[in-house]
Parts: sequence; C-alpha cells; structure tokens
Amino acid sequence: MGIRILTDSSADFNPATTKRRGVEVVSMSIQFGNASFLDGKTITHDVFYKLLQEGKTNPSTAQPTPADFLRIFEEARDAGDQVVAVLLSSVLSGTYQSAVIARGMCGYEPIYLVDSLSATAGIQILVNYACKLRDSGLPAADIAGELERLKDRIRIFAVMDTLEYLRRGGRLSGFQAGLGAVTRLKPVITVRKGAVSIAAKAFGLTAAVQQLVKFLDANPVDDAFPSYFLYSDDRGRDELLLPKLKERGALPQRLHYCSVGPTIGSHIGPGALGMAYILRG
Repeated sequence: MGIRILTDSSADFNPATTKRRGVEVVSMSIQFGNASFLDGKTITHDVFYKLLQEGKTNPSTAQPTPADFLRIFEEARDAGDQVVAVLLSSVLSGTYQSAVIARGMCGYEPIYLVDSLSATAGIQILVNYACKLRDSGLPAADIAGELERLKDRIRIFAVMDTLEYLRRGGRLSGFQAGLGAVTRLKPVITVRKGAVSIAAKAFGLTAAVQQLVKFLDANPVDDAFPSYFLYSDDRGRDELLLPKLKERGALPQRLHYCSVGPTIGSHIGPGALGMAYILRG
C-alpha cells in the first residue's frame, strides 16, 4: 500500500519538482476572454503575466471540479493506495470543498484532506514536508496530523507593486486604485487563517520593503524548514529584499525561489515580492 501526495496548481510547484518527488497536481483553469488554459499544463507563468499585462480585464480562475479529484481518488482506491491531499485555503477557493465532495463520492476512507489555509509556496512547504514524512515511513493519517499541526506556523508577507489588478478584480474601486497610483501606495499583504489581508501600507516601494523587513524581524524564520522568496514576474526583485536580510543576519539558510502563478497572480499583478516560511517556534 503506497501513499500518494496530492496538491493543486495554486501551490506553484515547478513540474520537474513534483515529478521528482512523486507529487500529483490537479490544475486550476484560467480564462482570458475566450481562451482557456490549465495552470501548469497549457500555460506557463511567463505567458500568464504577459497576457495579464496586455489585457484590460482580469482573467477568471476556476477551481478543479469534484470529477477532477474523483478520478485520482478512484485510481488510488483501485490500487489500494492512501492519499494525502494538501490544498489551497478553503477561504480563498472552493478547491478543498471539491475534494471533500469527491471523497464522499469515492466512498474510500484512507483519503486525508488538509486545508492548507495558505497559498502558493505556503502550500509547497506543507507538501514537501509530507513527502519527507512519507519517505520516512510515516502512515498517511499521521502525515496529515503533522501537517495540521504545522500549518498554523506558515507565514507569508509580500509587497504589491500596483493596486490595478485588485481594481480589475473588483476588490477596489477605480478611485481607490487611482489614488494608490498617484500616491505611490504599496500595500504589504499577508495570508493568515486562510485569508489575504493588508498588513501595512507604505508610500513607495523602498518604504514598503522596509515594512516587509520589520514583519520578518517580528516573525523570525525557522531554518529547520525551507523558506521561499516569492515573486510574480520578476525574479530580480530579490535584490530589493535579500541584501537587507543578509545585512541583518536574517537571511534564511534554506532559501528557495517561487514564482507566484495565476491563482494569486491575477490579483497581485506583476512586480510583487515577498517571503513564505515557517515561523520559529
């Protein structure tokens, strides 16, 4: 009896990584006008941001259906395998609920669903830990239990370079977005208890990054786990943050990079940067 580790494409994994670690991924769908894509399969992050900046309206994203999960769950049942699925925050998407429905339809007990209450690299941290525990021989139920205990320590802080894409998505009025452009307002966002919220606002990118550093100082990294530098379209944005962390002796020891994909990227837009990691206990 094997253990299958499953996640969705909002985790923003590199396909080579999921293949190497034996992780299955259920894709979100993205719609640009009449063109439909499957995240991680028929559209890359580079193409997504190109289309995002060229368009005048936001793309729409859609969660996987119960049928998408049911196919995988039935394959696991027929093979006698167990499943640990780590999924996008139920506050942000109905993806987790789709998996709950599919598990009920499958009628197979050893399917363990973990609501990450997180997104993007926050999910990656949990999935990677699940793989480590699986490879150490831990049973699926215990893996899910360990993930439930760890997920409350995930921290994500990020700086948005523009409010335009929140406006396009209906999260801000045109006046609010325009005011932000005039005043060079840069929000610092966070993901806590599954929801995205604004943790601080600053005038100008330099001041916003300084706010980000303050949050990282107040919420130190646990280097027993990998940390991730988050960026939307520009990996070079690391030069705005990482040297400052190095100067303070706060640069994570196990640092990786994660490009934020369509699910979150459609709201934060290009030019965003941040960190995802486990809070020191």
